[in-house]
Amino acid sequence: MDYPTVLATIEKACVEAQHPTTRVQAEKVLIDFKQSANIVPVCQYLLANSNTPSVQFHAASGITGAIVREYGLYQKQDIHHLQAYLIQYNLQHPRMFPWVAKQIYQAIAVISKRGWLEASEEEQDVVYNHIIQLLSMGDQEKKIGLSLAHALVDEFSSRGKASSVGLTWDFHYKTKLSFEERRLRLIFEAALKILHEQLHDLIAIPGQEVSGSQKPLLSLSILLLETILQWDFASNSQPVLAGTFADDEDDFNRTIVYPASWRSVLVNADVLSMFFTLFPLVQDDNIMTHRVRQCLIQLCGLHGSIFVNDEATIHHISGVMKGLLTLINNVASCSSDECLQADYTENMIAITEMIRQLLSFHSIQTICAVSERFDFLNQVALLTIHCLNESAKVPEESESLMGAFDELLVTWVKLVQDSQSAVLDHNSPALVADATNLLQFFHSISYRIVEKYIDTRLELAKFNALVEEESDGFQDWETYGDQLISIAALARLDPRNTLLRLQGLLHDRVERLQAFLNTTHDGNHPDYVVYLWEHLHWLIVITGYIFADNNVGETALVPETLNELSKSQTLAQDQLVNIFSNLMSLLESISLDSHSAQAISCSPQVALSLFWFLERWVKTYLFASPDNYSSLSHNLLQSYGEASQGGKGVSILEFLIAKLRINFIMWNADPDVLVQIIALMNTFGQRSSIRNALLQSEQFPSLVSFFIEHLSALPEVIHNSLIQSITAIISYAPTEQLNGHYFNLISTAIETRFAAVLHSESFQANYQSQEVMSQIMNGLEMFNGLALALTDINTPMIYNFCSRFFESFVDLVRIYSNFSEVQILVLRLYTDLIKNLEFTTLSPEQISYFHTCLMNLLQTFSAANLGKKRATAWEEAEDEPYSDVSVVLEMLLCLLEVHGVDQMLAHAPNAVSPSTVVFSGINILIPMIKENMLKIPRLCTLYVRLISRLVETYPGHLVELPTDLLNNLMASLKYGIDHNILEVTHLTFQAITALALYACNAPNTNAALRPHLDEFLKLTFEQLLFKKLDVELVDVAGSCVLALVCARQEAYGGLIQEMLAASETPVTPELQQRLSSSFQHLAEAFPSGDVVGQRELTPRDVAMTPARREIFMRFLMGVRGVLRVK
Repeated sequence: MDYPTVLATIEKACVEAQHPTTRVQAEKVLIDFKQSANIVPVCQYLLANSNTPSVQFHAASGITGAIVREYGLYQKQDIHHLQAYLIQYNLQHPRMFPWVAKQIYQAIAVISKRGWLEASEEEQDVVYNHIIQLLSMGDQEKKIGLSLAHALVDEFSSRGKASSVGLTWDFHYKTKLSFEERRLRLIFEAALKILHEQLHDLIAIPGQEVSGSQKPLLSLSILLLETILQWDFASNSQPVLAGTFADDEDDFNRTIVYPASWRSVLVNADVLSMFFTLFPLVQDDNIMTHRVRQCLIQLCGLHGSIFVNDEATIHHISGVMKGLLTLINNVASCSSDECLQADYTENMIAITEMIRQLLSFHSIQTICAVSERFDFLNQVALLTIHCLNESAKVPEESESLMGAFDELLVTWVKLVQDSQSAVLDHNSPALVADATNLLQFFHSISYRIVEKYIDTRLELAKFNALVEEESDGFQDWETYGDQLISIAALARLDPRNTLLRLQGLLHDRVERLQAFLNTTHDGNHPDYVVYLWEHLHWLIVITGYIFADNNVGETALVPETLNELSKSQTLAQDQLVNIFSNLMSLLESISLDSHSAQAISCSPQVALSLFWFLERWVKTYLFASPDNYSSLSHNLLQSYGEASQGGKGVSILEFLIAKLRINFIMWNADPDVLVQIIALMNTFGQRSSIRNALLQSEQFPSLVSFFIEHLSALPEVIHNSLIQSITAIISYAPTEQLNGHYFNLISTAIETRFAAVLHSESFQANYQSQEVMSQIMNGLEMFNGLALALTDINTPMIYNFCSRFFESFVDLVRIYSNFSEVQILVLRLYTDLIKNLEFTTLSPEQISYFHTCLMNLLQTFSAANLGKKRATAWEEAEDEPYSDVSVVLEMLLCLLEVHGVDQMLAHAPNAVSPSTVVFSGINILIPMIKENMLKIPRLCTLYVRLISRLVETYPGHLVELPTDLLNNLMASLKYGIDHNILEVTHLTFQAITALALYACNAPNTNAALRPHLDEFLKLTFEQLLFKKLDVELVDVAGSCVLALVCARQEAYGGLIQEMLAASETPVTPELQQRLSSSFQHLAEAFPSGDVVGQRELTPRDVAMTPARREIFMRFLMGVRGVLRVK
């Protein structure tokens, strides 16, 4: 090889790679060169004879690749000489570009790692000894030593920074573990020494410029220390699953647990003090500041075996608290102007994370043993209040500061909950006493935090009132839900003061608003009224969270401390009762004639908030049952209980019914308010005591009539939910006659509106007009409301009404063949009917008719859509692309999940069964679904779930499918094995397991499935052995393997040999023996010979029992580690 010619060629390629017209060819030249054999000498020549940075870079990269490929061809002495040459090269070229130097450091590190396992300890230490020597020399040498150490740490780590060198996971894991145990801590100590020198220099000469360029040794030592503190210690935890590289893991943010061997360097007051001292000194350099913050966060979170005993833990916590107190005082003393700086908010967030790390990993018992705890916690409380203060002063920065506040809030709530649990530990009187003292402290500071939070929200509300922000579709109680839950937890520690504050604020704002409404006559209002509305909104939301929890699926109870407070007060003084009365006074004041001048000034947001509050309040307080409490407050029982218990709950319900009606008229142009009112009505319907009282109310018949009569005047968007809500409530009417009367009102209103359009003489001519389409879609929405209200009680009544229109619905799909929005509504209606109909209350004839209509619907949908060219680009850009196909998939899936219908139709010879409908639908759908559609997560999940359920329910029907359809269906399962959506892969393995079990039990029908099963067996093993595998899939994948091996025993042995021969890992005799042993051990998990072929196999025969799981995991750990490469 002519070295000068090669140099000229590479230099030319590097120049041409910068130009678009010649880039591709030039890059090919560079790649071909670096993949050439025996190029280390020529790369050294390039380094020695070229001053072009890109040539130097590619030469270093070429050395890295060559050593990885040809490592066995070099003598160890040559390798060591090469490493020394590269280090010397960096020393001789101090002005080299950083990215070139980095590539050379990486080459040295890769060479070191490549030979690590084969080297003696002395040989392993070659590069380490170079580093230590460099760190003992001048500044330039120290820079190189630190940079080389960082490259070495990166290369041996598992944080995704290791180079891809084509070696097994087993190799990467063992080299990391060895390096971690032998050299990582020593490198950390060496870096600490450099940092200490640099810190001493900073302190000795105040006023120096601190930046990465001016203080490179300081910057490099901090970088190295931060990288090591982020190390994922293999010695402290076993890998979850062998063969899983860091690159495979979606979330690698694990809590770091340092081993006991690091005790001397980390549980060290001098080290801790050094970082706390350094933090304020590097504030002028954002990068160094960030890295020091990250180091402190790790040091604050030390826990576990690194502490030799409780005394050491307490001593460390004490040191951290002292350091944090200084930081807290520094940030808390910043001026408002300084608070606007980006680094201020970043420091604030980091400090709050340090606090959370410190307090989250230690028990209350340990924290109570720290003498500084109360001083520290008091300062944390002041910092919490400071965050809120600055948020209020600088509203435009409130989001960042509220992030810091949220960190602290989570910490407070955890401390409170842990203390409350400790108080119940009767086995430790000392702990109970300490936890009680801590709770008393929390009681003293909780109100200060809650009070400041309320004030801050009111200040921010004033700012928001003047700023027009685009809505993100979420209400404040949703956006700030987690924050408000935590505030409620603190507020309930001192409910008396909190409620006193809310009561005073609400009383003031309501009185001022009422005064304004009583005096306004033209709808105009001064600016302060805008603030009043915003204040009222936030006061209602905060009150709602403090008063009640949003329990789903269980009885909502009055919070214990609120109940106790209510019990301690007279009815006239009861804060819970008085605040609710205040809010109802507000509701009374804003429930107005929609044409009045006052109504024009009213806020829809406050109306919405009030009805949200009532939805939450009603679940907890209205008709609260004493049976659910050891002792329910008499005030609450008297004010809101049932009449049979002396309560006045009925009068509250009557008041609310009247206000529902008024507000429906008042806000008929604001769907958000109406939707929230309907949500309140749904809450009435969910509690039997409230529902019965509602049905017995004299106002209820007129309320139903009002809704029906004014349906056309209400926004169409609420028709569906309104019909659903009313229907659900009236289904529980006390008499069948009354039930029929109410339903007749609803059904007549729907039929009148729908039939009037459908049977109009002008329908055929005008069906495409926007007005007619809107009326048709609205009618379908109302029918859908009925479908969503179905229960076992009302199924016959609703079915009888809806079935009169089944054929008309199908016709609409044909008529609107070019309008997918109408088709989707029809498909959705049928899907919701399938989901909610109680089929056991219907006759076989009714069920068969319904299935017949479904068949007609699917065939009509197919005729309207098969072969239609879909606008792929815009459909994929939609929030829900291919919605029509998704709804059909969901419809068929729902049909498969209906139980007992086949048995009901067994004695009806001409009845249409669910399986007939499902397979008809499958025949229609499969040709429609293209591979690009399966990239859509929801559609793909529904499709694979449908196929999985189909295979499990009707495996025998599959072999009867036409060959093309069967192949397409099987291809979908193959596609799902390696899917990036976990649920899709899980369902795919389930489906293949069911298919394999069927093949085992019906060998005579196995021929059509055999090639597919062989392919599944191959793909499943490829997934298990060579690809990324989520540990959550181990059980279902294991069952799949067992079932497939039972079905295809004759193909299993040959397939494994074929796969191993094709693997990237050379199969040496030693590896062959290891793999052979692993596969023999795996055979112990297979069902025994006295089961397979002797009787029908069931899912239980291939289920992952604890014993099987242990065998399977041992197999994966033993095999994946030597077959997966990086």
